[in-house]
Parts: sequence; structure tokens; C-alpha cells
Amino acid sequence: MLHRLIRRRYKFGPRYLLVICCLIPLQTVFAANQQNLPTLGDHTSGIISLAQERALGQRFLRSLRARAPLKHDPVLQEYLELLTYKLASHSQLKDRRLDLSIINNKTINAFAAPGGIIGVNLGLFLFGETEAEISAILSHELAHLSQRHFARRSEAGRKASLASMAGLLAGVILIATAGTDAGLAAISASTGISQSEMLRYSRGREAEADRVGIDTLIEAGLNPRAMAHMFERLNRASRFSGTNIPEFLLTHPVTKNRIADSYAQAEQKNIGIETTRYSSLDFQLMRARVQVITTKNPLDAVKHMQDTALETQPLVKIAARYGLALALIETKQFEKARQIIISLKQDHPSKIAFIAAEANLQLKAGNHLKAINLLEASLNITPANYPLSMIYAEALMQYGRAEQATIILQQISQLRPNDQEVWYLLAEAFGLAQDIVGVHQARAEYFVRVGNFKQALKQLKFATPMILDNFQQNARIQQRISEIRHLIAEAKS
Repeated sequence: MLHRLIRRRYKFGPRYLLVICCLIPLQTVFAANQQNLPTLGDHTSGIISLAQERALGQRFLRSLRARAPLKHDPVLQEYLELLTYKLASHSQLKDRRLDLSIINNKTINAFAAPGGIIGVNLGLFLFGETEAEISAILSHELAHLSQRHFARRSEAGRKASLASMAGLLAGVILIATAGTDAGLAAISASTGISQSEMLRYSRGREAEADRVGIDTLIEAGLNPRAMAHMFERLNRASRFSGTNIPEFLLTHPVTKNRIADSYAQAEQKNIGIETTRYSSLDFQLMRARVQVITTKNPLDAVKHMQDTALETQPLVKIAARYGLALALIETKQFEKARQIIISLKQDHPSKIAFIAAEANLQLKAGNHLKAINLLEASLNITPANYPLSMIYAEALMQYGRAEQATIILQQISQLRPNDQEVWYLLAEAFGLAQDIVGVHQARAEYFVRVGNFKQALKQLKFATPMILDNFQQNARIQQRISEIRHLIAEAKS
């Protein structure tokens, strides 16, 4: 019952959709002069402050969470966050509060919205072959944010009507998550903007994002040629795909000049950054993980990983064995999977991906206590690790120790207050622990993060009569109700 209630998706009115004007990939949905870009100090960039961008970004994030098919995978999430934070620390981004969402879609795409909102499709891992290549895409998106391209076009954007922006957001979320044709059709129908007009991009801003992104790669110690490598392969993919053009190319068109410019900039730096093709084991592990996740039939994933394990390149070979173990778990070949994982852990005993795989294996095999003991030992070494803590909480819940799980999840919620999945799992844990007030409070926080403020208020009002004798708890709930009402008023403005 709890699962069905929380997992329902709610529709939002136009006031929640105003944030479309902040979406970065559609570079010229609102026509702008492509050559005369204002500097960051002029009146155009002063239209919106960093704080306003952050607020707009959070509105968009709530809408995205409510509408998009997001992938909840703590192991993959942690890898992407660590990589993105590393790049951000070497970028020109001033406000480094970032919210990263993984879109459960096999197409090649990534996007950024003001306020530090970044979306990455699973398909980026299927297409990118090295960590430097997906870092090039992430660095490009971070450059859109650091150069405040939204602020530099917002004067044109504010001329759009509310109804147009509502349809535009719906269309862009379709493009980012479901596919290009449906998204472009939705945008065209709601705004009256032709598809040809939507695809007239600002070359100046794209070039600027390339240049700044390459500088970020260099500062982060990654191969700056990866930007050109990624563009080249995207370009080749578009030539052989007919009308099925990769989503990323529709929002970031690639030309021969753009590829040449990327190479030229990398060569001008003349730096001796390592250019080994497969230089990151963590990336190769995550790539294998995504390949298994996105393969419909686990038996097909087993076959693919067995074939890939014949590779001579050491890191790819290790990753293929990891992927094979994951696929074997899905086919309930637990002992074969366990033997592979034990072998992998002998060489890499502290690798979180391998520990998480073994813990999940034990859970799926019904060995809850073994999983709990393994995770407790690992968390003693790496306290508060996000993926291990989430698996640990689920193991405790399955083993009948829900009250202990609530303690773990409340600790995670303090470290990751904007993570809607933490609040979702916490509500389930409170339910199993028979803490009804806790259920309502955790549900409310989940609903806030997906933008359903009405349901959030309802949950807190359910809790209020139960804690009338607890002055402090009642005061906290009343304060939260006041904060949510403020968010509602903000969304209407």
C-alpha cells in the first residue's frame, strides 16, 4: 500500500512548468543573435541572479523527477557524482551545488539547467568508451552553467508566454527522456515554433562551451582530445543512422569545423596528459554495469559479457567479469557469480562496486544476515558510504530490523537532503517499524522533492493530530508546513 501510494506520479499545472526557459540544450528555442553575445557583466546577465537561477533549477528538477523515467542506482549515482564534482572543482563554475539525475534511456544525451541541474542518459555510457569522453560531455554542460548562457538569453526568453513555456517544458522532457520526434512535435504544437527554427543553434555559445569544457578537462588531468574524439564518433553515428539522429546532436550539432577546432585547442595546449585509451577501471565497471542494466534479457547480458571477457585489454577484461557476475545474479546463478566476485575482490578488496555486488547477491539469494555482516564490516572502513548504506538499510528492512534501518536512512537524509529516493525508502522503513508519524513526515519530504506540494501538506496534516502532546515535534511539523506553503506561493509567482 505504501509502495503504491508513494510511487504514483502526479500531474502539474502550468505554474510548475515555467522553468523551461532555463533548459540549456535547446540553445536557441528563443531566437537570439548568434554573433553578438553579451559579456557577463552587461545588463542581460544581470536580469537573473545566481540565487534566482538556483530557485528556477530546483523547480525544473522537481518537474523532471515527477515526469521523467529516472534510474535509481546508488552505485552508478555515486560514480557520476564524484566524477562531476571533480570536474566542477576544476571548472569556472562559481556555485557548485549540483543535482545530478540519471535518465533511464538508452539514447545518447545529457543536458544542464541553471542552478546546477545535470541530467545524464544511460546511453551516454553505452556510447562513450572512456572516462575522458563522458567527462568531455559533462565538462561541456558545466561550461554552459559556468558561462551562464541562460542569463545571457533570458531577455529573449522572458518574452515567451506562460502557455508556450508550459508546452516547451513538456516537450524538452520528452526529448531528454523519451525521444526526439515526440518531443519536437509537442514543442511545435504548443508554441507554434517550427522544428527548423528550434534547430537553429547558437554556434557561438556552443563553441564557448567547447573551449571552456576543454580547459576543464586539462585542469582535471584528463585528455583534452576526448572532446574531439566524442564529436567524431557522434558525427559518424549520425551519418549511418539515417533519420534516427542521436538526441545529443539535435541540441549540440557537430560540424567538421567544430571537431577541427576542438583538436586545435587541445594541440595548442601542448601538454603531456596521459592518453591511454582505457585509463579508468571505475568507468569501465560502470560501463559494464549499464550494459547489463539496459539489456532486456539477462541471458543475453551473460553471453555479451562472456564474449567481452575475451578482450585482451586488462581493464575491459576486469569490467566484463564484473558485468558477467551482475548478469549471473539476475539469472539466479548465484554460486557462479559469487566465485567471480570473490576473485575480483582478491585483487581489489576495497572496490565499492564489488562489495555492493556481493551484498546484492546475498540478498537475492535470501542470505540476509550474510549481507548485513558484509556491509557492516565494509561500513566500518568507509563510514556513511552512500551505495553501501542504502543496500545496508534495505538488508535490515528485509531481515526484520526496520527500526535500525530508519536510523541509517535518517543519517543518509542529513547528508543527502535533496535525494528523493532516500526519503522514499525511509517512508517504507518507518512503515515497517510501525512509526506512523515518521511515515507521514518522510512521505511529505518525498512529495516535496517531486513537486507535489498538495500531497506533502496532506501527509503533514495527517501527522499533526498524532503528536499534539509533543510540543517540539509539533512545532517542527508546523514550521515545515509553513515552508511548503512558501514554496507553493513561489511556484505561483
